[in-house]
Amino acid sequence: MKNICRTLAIFLSSLTFIFLFSFPAHAVFIQSGNVLDLPKDKKIDESVLISGGTLTVDSDINGDLLCAGKDVVVNGNIKGDILCAAQSIKVNGNVDGNIRVVAQNIEITGTITRNLYSLAQNLSLSKLSSVKGDIFFGVQNVDLRGSLGRDMLGAGDKIDITGSLLRNAKVTATKISVSDPARIGGNFEYYIDNAGIASVSAANVKGEILKHEIVRQTPEKKNREPKPFVMFFGKIYSVITYIVLGLVLLYFLKKGIEDRTAILVSKPLVTGLIGLAVLMLTPIVFILLLMTFIGVPLAFVLIIEYVLAIITGTIYSTIALGWWIMKNLAKSKKESDVWSLVVGAIAMGLLTSIPVLGFFVGLIALCLGMGAIFTSYLPKK
Repeated sequence: MKNICRTLAIFLSSLTFIFLFSFPAHAVFIQSGNVLDLPKDKKIDESVLISGGTLTVDSDINGDLLCAGKDVVVNGNIKGDILCAAQSIKVNGNVDGNIRVVAQNIEITGTITRNLYSLAQNLSLSKLSSVKGDIFFGVQNVDLRGSLGRDMLGAGDKIDITGSLLRNAKVTATKISVSDPARIGGNFEYYIDNAGIASVSAANVKGEILKHEIVRQTPEKKNREPKPFVMFFGKIYSVITYIVLGLVLLYFLKKGIEDRTAILVSKPLVTGLIGLAVLMLTPIVFILLLMTFIGVPLAFVLIIEYVLAIITGTIYSTIALGWWIMKNLAKSKKESDVWSLVVGAIAMGLLTSIPVLGFFVGLIALCLGMGAIFTSYLPKK
């Protein structure tokens, strides 16, 4: 099992590395830093990969720009595509290619020769901006001015259009406004909630205005609480499934399970606190590694281990609980991992069935298991 996971992690890491760092016909300029500034007097004749906190690109780049950071400002001209993820992104220069960006706030004031793809909370195209290709967006608040290219396809909460579009637009939102000096050269098709607000004037649309109203009906409240016997057999099924999973792990990883259970039993409080920290902090570490690009392969290895730990973590708590029951309540002198698993799974199933208390029992069991897994990787000294 461990060899399979290791092989899968290496494969995914290698695939990610090849995807990120393979640029045909271009070399790669890589740089990172908390505050990074590519100066105006520097021309870069290769693709650029940068990461950090505050990124300012004043240089002209004859290639693609890949970036990840907190605040990104692109003032130089890019003879390629921009692929970027950040908290805020502002593009003032001209881009002779596509822009694909993910951010909280995106502002475009320059010229885009091809298409714009954006996923954000706020997207703004200024009066000076110009898109030659198409615009695709999934944004909460959209403010589109300037020259908006050929076709538009997007979804959001609030969409304001005062720019000019050569052909057709298809959007969906709860608030839609097309006002002067907006000019839609083709059809304007929109989908809106029956409680939404739309202000689209025929004077601003050369083609047809096609409205599709989304009617949301309030579903009738029904008593959908599961019947007692359904809950009972569902719980039995989950316990049996859990026992089968535990038996498989015991067969392949018996020594590892015994070591981790021993860690859990010897120091339950410390192990539980460590597990809680691992449970909460691992997603944050994963996101930070993704933002560095260099750490992307490690991020995927980390998330695979994290998911496996969540799936198998409570096995160790269950065995420890079964062992304690057999030793203290049943007064059994035999130490059997299999019987400890079976008894512990039944007891855990009963405890987690208790309203409110069951949630905390499950959370504690998971934290104990994840703490035992993490601690087992540390040097024994």
